[in-house]
Amino acid sequence: MIRVFILLVIVISFFSCGKDATDISATPVNINTAQDLSSVDVFNDELIVVGGEVFQQGVMLRGKNQSWTVQDTLSDKRLFGIDCSEEYCSAVGQDGYYYLYTPDDGWTFIRLSNWDFQRATSITASHIVSVSGKSFADGYIYHITPDHVIDNVLPFEFQLQDVAAINDSTFVAVGYGAILRSTDGGYTWTHIDQEGDFYHSVDFIDEQNGVIIGQAGSILLTADGGKSWEATKSPATLSSSRDHFLSVKYINNAEIYIVGDKGLLWHSTDGGDSWNAMKVNTNQNLNDLAVLDGMLYLVGDNGYLGVIEL
Repeated sequence: MIRVFILLVIVISFFSCGKDATDISATPVNINTAQDLSSVDVFNDELIVVGGEVFQQGVMLRGKNQSWTVQDTLSDKRLFGIDCSEEYCSAVGQDGYYYLYTPDDGWTFIRLSNWDFQRATSITASHIVSVSGKSFADGYIYHITPDHVIDNVLPFEFQLQDVAAINDSTFVAVGYGAILRSTDGGYTWTHIDQEGDFYHSVDFIDEQNGVIIGQAGSILLTADGGKSWEATKSPATLSSSRDHFLSVKYINNAEIYIVGDKGLLWHSTDGGDSWNAMKVNTNQNLNDLAVLDGMLYLVGDNGYLGVIEL
C-alpha cells in the first residue's frame, strides 16, 4: 500500500510540475492599446493583427518591427481570427462579424447571416471556411463563397476553434474533442477518430505534414494530409494548474512554435518529435504568433506584442 501511495504521489507531481522552461526575452512593442490581441498573419510584407474585447470593441493592427498602425474604432465586437491570401485578408469575430482587408480599400465590414462567435477562418483560391462556437457546445462550420456570402452551414454539438487549409479543397477543423476533415472545399466533413482534448489550433506546412495542439497539452502530428494523427504528447489530465496551449505554427519543415498561457513558448526543431519548453518575459497569455523577416512576433492579452530575433 505504501509503495502504491508513493507511486501515486510521483505521478501527480510529474503532471503538476510539468517541464522546466527556459527563460527567453522578447522585446515588447508599445502599440497604444490595451485590447486583447487574438490572431496574426503575414500580408504584403507586413503583419495584420486582430483582437478586441467581447461585446465592447474590436481592434485591428498593421505593421512590423516597431512601426504599427492601430485601428480601434471600426468594430464594436471582438475579432478572433484572421487569415490572409495574396489578394486580401479575412477576419472573423463575435456575432457573425466578418471583415475584409485590402491595400486599396482598407477594412470592409460584412455581417454574416448567422450571429455566432466566429473563431477562425481559412482562405483558398476557391473556398473560404469559417468555424464557430462557444461554451464548448453548439459549433458551426460555414462555407463562404469568394463573393463573401454564406452558402452552407453545418451545425455540430461541440465548439470549433480553428481551421486550416491543406490545398484548395482540403481542410482540417478542430475543436472540443473533435478533429474534422473535408475534401470538397468545406461542404461536407469526416470525423477523425482520436483521443479527446480541447483541440485549439491546427497548422500544415505542406499537403502531407500537419500539427494539432490541445489546450490541455496534446500534440498530434500527421504525415498523410490529416487522414490520421499520432499523439507525440498526451493531454495532462492531472494538470489543472498547468498553462494551456493556445496556438501552433510551422516556421519551416523542421521548426514549429507553440504559444500559450502566461508567456508559454515551446519550440521544436525536428518537426514536432521533441520540444524545448520556454517562458517569455511576460505574464500575459500569448494567443498567436507569426514570423516575418527573421523575427518572431507574439501577440497576447492586454495589448501584448513582443518580438524575438531568430
